[in-house]
Amino acid sequence: MGINKKYNKLFIVAWTAGLISMPSFVWSDILTDELFELSMEELLDIEVEIATGKPQKLSHVPAVANVITAADIRAMGITDFSQVLEMIPGVHVYPDPAGRLDSHFSIRGIHTADNSQVLILLDGRDLTDVNTGSSPENFRMPVANISRVEVMRSPGSALYGADAFAGVINIISKDASEIGGTNYGWRQGSFDTQDIWLQHTAKFNDKWDLAFNLESSNSDGDRGRVVTYNDEIFGLSGNGPLETHYDYSNTQVSLSNQEWTFRLWNWNLDEAGNGQGGAQVLDPAGKDKSEIYLFDIQNEKHDVLPGWDIDSRLSYEVKNFDAHFVLYPPVGAFVDGVIGDPGITQRKGTLAINADYSEFAGHRLLVGLGSKWVLVDPHETKNFNTGGAPGVLVDVTGSSFAFETRQSRTVNHLLLQDEWSVNDDWALTAGVRYDDYSDFGGTTNPRVAIVWKGRPKLTTKLLYGRAFRAPSFSELYFKNNPAAVGNPNLTSESIDTYEIVFDYRPVREVNLVLSLFSYRIDDLIDREFGVPAKNTGSQKGSGFEFEANWHVNSRLQLRSFYAFQNAEDGTTAADVPNAPQQQFYASTHWGFLPQWSLGSQVKWIADRKRASGDPRAETPDYTVVDFTIRRRQLLPNMDFAFSARNLFDEDAREPSTYDPSHSQGATILGDYPLAGRSFYGEVSFEFE
Repeated sequence: MGINKKYNKLFIVAWTAGLISMPSFVWSDILTDELFELSMEELLDIEVEIATGKPQKLSHVPAVANVITAADIRAMGITDFSQVLEMIPGVHVYPDPAGRLDSHFSIRGIHTADNSQVLILLDGRDLTDVNTGSSPENFRMPVANISRVEVMRSPGSALYGADAFAGVINIISKDASEIGGTNYGWRQGSFDTQDIWLQHTAKFNDKWDLAFNLESSNSDGDRGRVVTYNDEIFGLSGNGPLETHYDYSNTQVSLSNQEWTFRLWNWNLDEAGNGQGGAQVLDPAGKDKSEIYLFDIQNEKHDVLPGWDIDSRLSYEVKNFDAHFVLYPPVGAFVDGVIGDPGITQRKGTLAINADYSEFAGHRLLVGLGSKWVLVDPHETKNFNTGGAPGVLVDVTGSSFAFETRQSRTVNHLLLQDEWSVNDDWALTAGVRYDDYSDFGGTTNPRVAIVWKGRPKLTTKLLYGRAFRAPSFSELYFKNNPAAVGNPNLTSESIDTYEIVFDYRPVREVNLVLSLFSYRIDDLIDREFGVPAKNTGSQKGSGFEFEANWHVNSRLQLRSFYAFQNAEDGTTAADVPNAPQQQFYASTHWGFLPQWSLGSQVKWIADRKRASGDPRAETPDYTVVDFTIRRRQLLPNMDFAFSARNLFDEDAREPSTYDPSHSQGATILGDYPLAGRSFYGEVSFEFE
């Protein structure tokens, strides 16, 4: 990742941006930060689609939902999508303990090795990796093109089907009106991190809007995240930094008019380290390469028939992924180390049609049907367990020695939903979805939500939802793998969740939300390192989240939450390991001078229990503080920002993988250190 490569990218983007923007250079008016221009009432009136598939005011959606806007992202100096979720009550962001240390998300204590219980969408289109059931390997998403992130901390299978188990996260891109011209910028910071972005819009024939976004990000990673490993089976030990370097780009193009939207998305991972190593032994030579292409067509027709709106969507995705692992260093016949080079080509096609009918008095009916087809074509070269001489690289693709054989799956669905406004105070939403799997049969998942505006300042929500998750291909079919092993006898897991929400506004500029929840999971699927996946039984959880938001005045906004969850094994009553029982978050956005603003946030993570049988002490609590200072219009059309993350260099750690065969509980004993203190400077330009 040489410096010349980085600055070549910067030069190309900056030069192109300059050419595009010169004809439209204007001395724009001095503007205030748009976040301060919204009152609490206007923020609560922001419309979100994640709960019902149709726009609704945030304060009235029949779900436990939050939205983080582009203005929030800028105020807090957020540089990666995963950092957004640290602002959401009950959501814990942690590095994948069994994979590559990419971000995983625990919601209300619900998580497993592959983190398959959270559905992540991009503009309503799922990003699920077919093999793992989670987000793509080493996935990161920059934030320059994010309009908002909607999060639903409730089961969503009645609307979205599988994987919408613990919650749903929808990343919504900026449209042409939000970009509004030409924007570009550059961020440089610690760990030799560099981000560059370019956005541009154009209009054709006064009907079609084009929006273009290009973002590139690379980093050497924090080399101070040093761990010690001790592999008792092979007698290997050592220490060194976790491999967290990365280099990727994110490109989006959309063309839209009043009825049609065409989107093309490309995510290209040029190279990334594999964290703690595929076998929990540090692997400086290991790396991932990945490329995803997604083509998406959406059509919205209003009043096709009296009262009927039709929304149809067709998408096709191709993903190519290749990994290089040096699982163990050179020993004996393995003069180059124990090498595994697995990879896949993944194809995914979806077609969905939703019809919305609103002619019944007080009712809004939604009828939807669709189909999804997925195919995984694996390939692999390795020098162990090949049927030949050890230490010799062999292409084992399609053989009995490969980590996986070709797999496919088709899923058809039908959904029904009714939003009934009984009167001005009462609303009932009821929905059900049926999914039919080519390899698992059918599953039906309902949900019911009652929203009651009992008093002018108080809204109460009573919610019930059921969700399911079918086993992923890795959980079913992986074999000959030192870390992840499948089990073809798995059954789907399911969850039933009950919630009650009190949304209270004692005065106009204060909003208080209390969410109480209880759930039960049956046939939960999980796996341990090197052990076949299994249905581990049931899990029960309960707790609450309390949110407080206060617009003190036009220049000061405060946000905070406290979340508590108690998740335990349904049979043994043992605490679910590694998920924090307590979380606290607080942020301040302060416009202390004209055009100057300061954003600061603090997050506290506490009470993470170890797995039953793990002899190690509990992972220590930690508190991390970040701040960002921003100056708008430092020069005409130019903004400047300076950020610090983990300002006080807290030794924050997340649990490493528990290994019951290890006498001390893990190969990496001291847990995974998170990134230390880091600083970033940013300049950005906007031209209409």
